Amino acid sequence: MANILIYGDSNSHGTRPVRVLGESHRYAEADRWPEVMAKALGPGHRVVCEGLPGRTTVFHDPVEGGNRNGLEVLPAILPSHVPLDLVIVMLGTNDLKPRFPTTAFDIGKSVERLLREVRAYLPEVALMAIAPAPVRELGVLAQVFAGAEARQAGLSEMIAAAAAAMGAGFVDAGAHVAVSEVDGIHWEAEAHRRFGAVMAEAVAAQVGVAVPKAAGGLPAPDPGAPEVPVTLAMEVPRDWVDYNGHMNEAYYLRAFSDAVDQMLDWAGMDADCVAEGHSIFTVETHIRHLGEVDIGDRIEVRTRVLEGGGKKLHVWQELSVDGRLCATGEQLLLHIDLGTRRTALPREDVGAWLSKACAAHAGMAMPEGLGRFVGQR
Repeated sequence: MANILIYGDSNSHGTRPVRVLGESHRYAEADRWPEVMAKALGPGHRVVCEGLPGRTTVFHDPVEGGNRNGLEVLPAILPSHVPLDLVIVMLGTNDLKPRFPTTAFDIGKSVERLLREVRAYLPEVALMAIAPAPVRELGVLAQVFAGAEARQAGLSEMIAAAAAAMGAGFVDAGAHVAVSEVDGIHWEAEAHRRFGAVMAEAVAAQVGVAVPKAAGGLPAPDPGAPEVPVTLAMEVPRDWVDYNGHMNEAYYLRAFSDAVDQMLDWAGMDADCVAEGHSIFTVETHIRHLGEVDIGDRIEVRTRVLEGGGKKLHVWQELSVDGRLCATGEQLLLHIDLGTRRTALPREDVGAWLSKACAAHAGMAMPEGLGRFVGQR
């Protein structure tokens, strides 16, 4: 079991993009990245989020007030949540407000100061720093953050250096998500869900725990519906780029794999199911690349069940951008008893869901390319 504290601002709190100055609304738990991370880590781990909108690293806010100085409040926060195995700091965005005379270098040093304070109180705790996603001067918060776009140049590198100086882990949020076009500061729900999955992997690696693959958080469809469901919908992140400037081939497999995980999560194969010893192994995958996918494109994957309900799960998947088919993926998977590491029937509820989906899709024409070997046109 890992005990984890997240120390952040409104983007950890889960504040929705602001449309009217002075108004603030919060996402439901399922759409906040700390809660998405906690669910992905699975049962047995404790995640506490101390996210305060407007919190700075080390500055008193003369306009908003409200104990927003992160350094000043930290000594009260830490003993409130011990024991702790990992403390994650994601601050710096609010330091970019013009009311604070600071630079990217100063913000990096301020994050380092916070990490030192944590280490002074908890000498054995693991540390992680997150560089905030770059802000944009947009919407009703444009004047609140006037000049921030220029002042944040090099901020990620400064926070990475602070993390390195303290032997802390580091994640660059801007490599995975972008701020909302509504206010240039806060994140859309999809970005929260994506970042929660990224952070689950980063945290698991740092504290040495196993993490089940995260589902994408899409609403569950009726498995008996005749339409092939959308199992993945996301914007291609910047870190999926290759040397040709488009989506790297490795991430097509990542997208198809995540899409299957989403479908299995709907069927009932969640972290609790895996903890009971029911899982699934992939034994064969065939991907065809039919069209170019660029960074920033919004991809959609649909997953059709060709065989399901028994020991085998055979799926056909199609990845599209704006209705344009860009790739197909055919996968054969086997249900596994983790106790024996041998094939087994899925848990009853999982098998029933997949059987129903298979029956619903059975009347469709077989897709072009099914069962195809590697070859030339």
